[in-house]
Amino acid sequence: MQVYYDKDADLKYIQNRKIAVIGFGSQGHAHAMNLADSGCDVVVGLKSTSASVAKAQKAGLRVLPVRQAAEQGEIVMILVPDELAPGVYESEVAPAMKAGKYLAFSHGFGIHFGFIKPPKDVNVFMVAPKGPGHLVRHQFSQGAGVPCLLAVHQDPSGDTKKIGLAYASGIGGARAGVIETNFREENRDGFVRRAVGLVRRTYGVDSGGIRDARRSRLCAGDGVL
Repeated sequence: MQVYYDKDADLKYIQNRKIAVIGFGSQGHAHAMNLADSGCDVVVGLKSTSASVAKAQKAGLRVLPVRQAAEQGEIVMILVPDELAPGVYESEVAPAMKAGKYLAFSHGFGIHFGFIKPPKDVNVFMVAPKGPGHLVRHQFSQGAGVPCLLAVHQDPSGDTKKIGLAYASGIGGARAGVIETNFREENRDGFVRRAVGLVRRTYGVDSGGIRDARRSRLCAGDGVL
C-alpha cells in the first residue's frame, strides 16, 4: 500500500491554477476554505438561489454561478451529492471541460458506474477524505488532517497524480496520509460502509453481528469495519 505525505506533495501544482469547488455542503465548505487557507485561488460554484451563497461569502470566498465557476476553474472539483452530480455535470460543468483541464471528485460513484463520462482529453482524479467535512475543516484548523484516498482515472496531461497529491495536501490530507487507490476500490469500500451503517440503523445489529454475518458470507467487505 502506497502512502504519501506532505513531503511527497508540491502545492505549487495547484497554487498557480484557479480551483472551482462546485458545492458548499459538508465537503465543499471544508475543501474550499482549506484550499484558500493554503494559498490557492478558489471560486465556489453555486446556484444563485442556494442558501450556501451567503455562507461562502461570509467565509470570504468568491461565489459564481456553477457554469461560470467551471469555466474559470482549471481544476473543477464536484462536491454535490451523488444523485445530483450527473445532472450538474451535464448541464453546467461539461460545457466548460476543455482539453487539459482537471475534473475532480471526492467520491468515485459517478465515474465508476458511468453516470459521468468526461472527454478523453480531460484529466480526472479523486481526492476522498475519510471523514465528514466538519472534521476535515477542524483538523486542518488545528494543524492536523484527515487521511485521504487518491485515484487517477484519466491522465492525458501526464501530471494528474501530482495535481491530486497537491490538492490532498492543500486540504490537509497529506498531513495524515494519502493512500493511492482506484475508483473501483473506493466505491467498494464506500458501499460496504454505507451498507453496514444501514443494517445497523435498520435492524439494530451490532459490530459482533456484522462480523458473524461476514463469516457467513452474508456481508461483503473484509477489513472495513
